[in-house]
Amino acid sequence: MATVLPFKAIRPNPQYADQLVFTKPQAESVAGDYTHEGGLKPLKTLLETGARLRPETPEGQEMAYCDIKETLRNLLRNEHLLDESEEALYVYEVTHPDYRQAGIWCLTDLTDYTEGKIRIHELTLADSVRRMRNYRANTGLEGSPVLLTYPPDGTINAVISIVKVHRPDSTLGNAHGVHRLWKISDRHLQQKLMDAFSKIPNSYLADGHHRFESAVSLAKPFRSLSSLYLSFDELRIEAYHRVVIPGTPYEKQSLFRELSKSFYIRESTVNRPVQPHEPQRMGMYLHGQWYHLLAKDMNTPFGAEFLQHTILSGIFDITDPKTDSRLKCAGGEKALEEIGAICQAHPGAIAFTLSPLTVAQLVAAADAGQILPPKSTWIIPKVPYGLLIHQHPLHNERT
Repeated sequence: MATVLPFKAIRPNPQYADQLVFTKPQAESVAGDYTHEGGLKPLKTLLETGARLRPETPEGQEMAYCDIKETLRNLLRNEHLLDESEEALYVYEVTHPDYRQAGIWCLTDLTDYTEGKIRIHELTLADSVRRMRNYRANTGLEGSPVLLTYPPDGTINAVISIVKVHRPDSTLGNAHGVHRLWKISDRHLQQKLMDAFSKIPNSYLADGHHRFESAVSLAKPFRSLSSLYLSFDELRIEAYHRVVIPGTPYEKQSLFRELSKSFYIRESTVNRPVQPHEPQRMGMYLHGQWYHLLAKDMNTPFGAEFLQHTILSGIFDITDPKTDSRLKCAGGEKALEEIGAICQAHPGAIAFTLSPLTVAQLVAAADAGQILPPKSTWIIPKVPYGLLIHQHPLHNERT
């Protein structure tokens, strides 16, 4: 059972949306340089990251949250942001150059989790949960949804198709991806969707474990959370890689002796970056050279969990990936660039590239109660901050 609810959204004024919303993660805004006269900074900068730039003292954080609240008031007053007058559900679609994804944007009743109807698969980083919890408690703002997935459902698919026949209420994007939203204000269609979701036995948290845990930890009076539901066949998963920065340089031959206990090792042809697509394979980047690692036991389940047990813990003594500063993660389309930058800044760093988890593997892990290491999956889509903003009713910054 999934309890989905409509909500009153705050959305960008279409006149300013290309400045306020980054439509591509890890990349430039659609508007390019927003420092030109009259330009606006992205909403993520205006309403979220400011808290991180303030000292983590009670005084510093109080000033940060006061600034965020005043900024939101000004954005609404100047009509850079618009306040929807009615509760609605939304169809969200993102069109990539080679594929598209669509789902339902709504609120999730957090009692679904406490009653065991939402299953998770990944550990979280304590410091990230703490920061997000404080932000949520002090602002009530959710600028992007957590992502949940569920078995495909004919009724839900039919409603999405019916809604998409009409012209979208907003369209924003560039050559890398176009984001569209259709507002569902019709009460009959809303109820049809809510009834269909209520018949789904379990849903699975795919992305947003830190935001989800921070919301659950607050519980009352924050009973709901901005959520995007995509069916299994709409979800895409990419690999999340690891970089180890040893406290002291690790001698190559000594490392190879340890690795050879569990892996066959060979150099990559013409030093091509290794991006595995099979569960028992992994790549390694060390001292400017890429290597293939193939598990000797082909029955061993691979991925972030096996890497953690066999290499990170077994060789580097990184026993707590949630807190160990020697471990960095890199995912998404710019992962190899991030790995290169980390290794350039830390010449002794060692990178490990993994094959992506499948949706079936994610669901099986969650069903089995298996909790994977933090950042085991890079989930697509990444919904841009600010396409729709939800603010908890306890916070009265809209007026």
